[in-house]
Amino acid sequence: MTFHKLSIRRKLALIIAAFIAILVVLATVAMLSLFAVNQRTAAVEQQWLVRAQILGQLRDHMSGFRGAEADLSLASDASAVRAAQVQASRDRRAIDDLQNQYASLAPANMRPDLARFNVAQSAYFAAHDAWIGAATSGVTSNSAQLRRVLHTRFEVAEAAIEHLVEANLDGAQTAARAASQLTRQSNLLVLSTSVLAVLLGLWLLVRVRRDIAQPLSSVAASLKDLAAGHRNVEVLELNRDDEIGEMARAVSVFRQHTQTLEDAYEATRAAQEAAQLLAQHDLLTGLPNRRGLASELQAAAFHAQHDAAVYMVLVIDLDRFKPVNDLQGRPVGDFVLNEVARRLRRAVRKRDTVARLGGDEFCVIAKADPGYRDGAILLATRLLDAIQIPILVGQQKIEVTASIGIASCPADGLDPESLLRAADIAMSRAKQEERGSYRFFELSMDKDMRAQAALEADLREAVQAGVIRPYYQPIIEMRDQRVCGFEILARWHHPQRGAVPPDIFIPLAEQLGLMPDLTTSILREACRDARQWGDDIHLSLNISPVQLKDLYLPAQLLPILSEEGFPSSRLEIEITENALVGDIQSAKSILGLFQDAGIRISLDDFGTGYSSLYHLRELKFDKVKIDKSFVQTMQRSNESEKIIDAILGLARSLGMATVAEGIEDTKTLAYLRAKACEFGQGYYFGEALSAAQTRERFVQGWPHIAVRS
Repeated sequence: MTFHKLSIRRKLALIIAAFIAILVVLATVAMLSLFAVNQRTAAVEQQWLVRAQILGQLRDHMSGFRGAEADLSLASDASAVRAAQVQASRDRRAIDDLQNQYASLAPANMRPDLARFNVAQSAYFAAHDAWIGAATSGVTSNSAQLRRVLHTRFEVAEAAIEHLVEANLDGAQTAARAASQLTRQSNLLVLSTSVLAVLLGLWLLVRVRRDIAQPLSSVAASLKDLAAGHRNVEVLELNRDDEIGEMARAVSVFRQHTQTLEDAYEATRAAQEAAQLLAQHDLLTGLPNRRGLASELQAAAFHAQHDAAVYMVLVIDLDRFKPVNDLQGRPVGDFVLNEVARRLRRAVRKRDTVARLGGDEFCVIAKADPGYRDGAILLATRLLDAIQIPILVGQQKIEVTASIGIASCPADGLDPESLLRAADIAMSRAKQEERGSYRFFELSMDKDMRAQAALEADLREAVQAGVIRPYYQPIIEMRDQRVCGFEILARWHHPQRGAVPPDIFIPLAEQLGLMPDLTTSILREACRDARQWGDDIHLSLNISPVQLKDLYLPAQLLPILSEEGFPSSRLEIEITENALVGDIQSAKSILGLFQDAGIRISLDDFGTGYSSLYHLRELKFDKVKIDKSFVQTMQRSNESEKIIDAILGLARSLGMATVAEGIEDTKTLAYLRAKACEFGQGYYFGEALSAAQTRERFVQGWPHIAVRS
């Protein structure tokens, strides 16, 4: 039977059945779409965001582990070493746990990135273990290489985790976009089906004007409202038991699913915004991080170029923050950082930007009013005043200050990297000249920094190549004016710079951590040179205050004497009084190891620093060197003469020999000999010479010095 021969009731029944089927399919599609959207949303919220948090914690613990390594290398006593080792062990366990957590959550497409990070992290831990093993066993011949390998592998591991973070963010954004696209497609499908249902309802309205006309009109109106995006649509005829009632109920279900789809879309959009927020904000303080700051700096540069506006960029670095972390613990350090962040936000205008660059560094971007420099000074002063107010942690007051560098956009740069670099250079100058102050960026600072960087590179190369050589200044016995030893003095002759003064490159070597390599190189060469000068000639080696805090110093130097066949009894170590400031027990332990090996210890520049009778008694020096400032002024200063007499008497009573530095004339020599000073040193006997020149002097003789037969 053809369709047109059917009765109206049957036609209507068939049409209504078809319409109900469409609605059922629509409801099914909506439910499936809702399930898919919910799955995608859950993936973003429960997987991608969780992985982002795990990666953030993993990155923090890697930084903490790296910081523990730095603490370990700088530790001045056993307790500091143990604390650094405990912190490193905690961070390492946390890193392993977080790696396992992330591995259990990582999708298949991120397994290669995870494997690359695992390889880099394992290599970094292997380098760390090798470095610790070498330090523990006393093997120092390749310590510099181990530290370089350790630093390189840390950078590789850090780059790998940054790649994981970027990949995770891209994955989260891709998942969020997919969920959003699925929602739009579902809405489009529902809308298309709704239009079809509306058309069918209109056709039924024309064909059937009696019992079902008005109910169908009502259902169609409801469908129109839903298709138009209205959420609060009232569906009539829900209580009917016929087909129209079923249709009305199906429309009601469709309305509910549409509402659910809208809610799912909003949840997806919120999850996407949360992922973006995590990527551009610091988890600890809630401030924009370096990535978020870059966007603000780009916007400032755009306005500076197109609107003739001027922006101030201030880089703020906390002074004395590391002791807070070391002594009070990381939770207290985090509390201090949060409090500083809060104070910075309160100290600036609402339109200004406050960001955390990382660690204890912050940045402020502020649009400058007329009178840029005055406004910058006022802002910097306000920030410094806010930071230096003591921070209460329980019953304890913690005080920190800050150094600020100020750059101007567009004058000092038009891109984030240039502006941050300029402000950072100015901040470094402020920290160098006067902590707790501010400095404006100047081009000369950049030139100075580049020159300093070039000098540092040359110094690293010179230490590695061994071109910094030992020179020897004679030390004579005052009784018969014969050479009894030499003070080893480092000299650097650069092909372009010429002779670089020791008071420039020695502090720089300490700052760069090059002193262990430099000292071992100088000592090894000096031991070889001294073989040709007789068995009764001793060498005197200067040890800096920084080196005296290194518990591995004896393990670095003593093997050289054995390897070169140089008797330890012929070596004397000189330390200055300034080296005694700080942990006296660590110094006593280190010097005791040298003395146990037969090495004599001399206190240099006595009378100008911080030593006391307590130090002389506790450290049991073998020799005291009278500073040349007293020797060279004693002929015109009664005070200097009295000080020298007092030092000679004190040393004699304690059984210590004395060396007078800075002897430049016969009268001074005669006075010191009359006072029974045992040893002398100064230009009167000769300046520091190379090994070849020293050998020649052994043949030709020194001025005013008898040659040993």
